[in-house]
Amino acid sequence: MGPELVCIRPATASDPLISVVIPSYNRAGVIGRTITSVLAQTLDRFELIIVDDGSTDETLKLLAGYSDRRVAVYQQRNAGAPSARNAGVAMARSPLIAFQDSDDEWQPGLLAAHVNALKTADVSFCQLEQRYGSAQVFYPPAGWTLAEDVYAQLLGSSHISTQTLAMTRAIFRRIGGFDPAMPRFQDWDLVLRLAQAGARFRYIAEPLAIAHDSPDSLTRSVEKGIIGRQRLIGKHGDAMAAQPEALARHHYVMGSQLRALRRFDEAREAFAAAFRLLPFHWRAAAQWLLAAAHR
Repeated sequence: MGPELVCIRPATASDPLISVVIPSYNRAGVIGRTITSVLAQTLDRFELIIVDDGSTDETLKLLAGYSDRRVAVYQQRNAGAPSARNAGVAMARSPLIAFQDSDDEWQPGLLAAHVNALKTADVSFCQLEQRYGSAQVFYPPAGWTLAEDVYAQLLGSSHISTQTLAMTRAIFRRIGGFDPAMPRFQDWDLVLRLAQAGARFRYIAEPLAIAHDSPDSLTRSVEKGIIGRQRLIGKHGDAMAAQPEALARHHYVMGSQLRALRRFDEAREAFAAAFRLLPFHWRAAAQWLLAAAHR
């Protein structure tokens, strides 16, 4: 049971084909760009559900300026983005759900592509264009394809980000939605549980979602990344054990992050775990020595 949700304004547009859910916390400076890109979609039969997660800035004042009948605004006390997304889905009127982040953008054809893909799938996702200033990186990379065993494919690393995702409301509810206890990697965990549940995936190999590198983005929190990765291992460790390379990578990444935080004892444990899984992992051995020397 999440925090109480207060309706600021409901969406009044009738019969949406798909519901878009955006959580927001203190994003008054950037959420306008995001909303503009959603309202500019070539498919116009949608509703946009914005769940403000207890913002203390001017976000609600800005949202009050939108008169589009497709836009709904709710607010809850601060409980995190996963909780806000789950609350948004609970308010959705469409059998299809798409997710967007409050600081990113979509290309105009994204929702139409999702609705088409979900005619024959439970989950669809597109390629992501990640922008770092003037630099661009694409996830998944060009030429990437879905494996027959999606769960096994994504255990080691995830190429599926929240703002690229859409799915049926039924499959979302079946797996219990986002895990509010995940401080990071909520999308990765969600996708793994969807794959575990036997969801049919469809990949749209076009960069229809654009992610901007924000100073307050969760991806910048090393501490939350460590906790999130530990929780992923706890949830999916048995399956990861069948893929030593994937599990070793998780431990190696955590060790590198712990070493950067100068938590040397914990870093040594993580590197040792990686080395036990892959005895010829010379990078893990070298990093262990550096951590042992408190470097």
